[in-house]
Amino acid sequence: MNWINALVVALFSAVATIFALANSGEVAIAFTGIGVGHSPLYVPVFAAFVLGYVGGVLSLAFSRRKHKRRILELEAENRQLHSEVENLRNIPLQEEL
Repeated sequence: MNWINALVVALFSAVATIFALANSGEVAIAFTGIGVGHSPLYVPVFAAFVLGYVGGVLSLAFSRRKHKRRILELEAENRQLHSEVENLRNIPLQEEL
């Protein structure tokens, strides 16, 4: 699986490099009417990509945390129910006289 990850990273890096070389023209960057400056086109595009990636990772981290907690609760309930079943198996079906 590691070689697949390495292949995806290498492919993405190659595409990003080609994009950066092809789009080196200057663009003006302004936010709510305040001019921030000029930079090559690929800088704001990559910045937007990185911000989206970080947002997605944070979203998944919080979601995973919630699901992990639920999994732990269900595992504890499962252990308790297995214990209850084992205790019920040890009870005789009929009372001996």
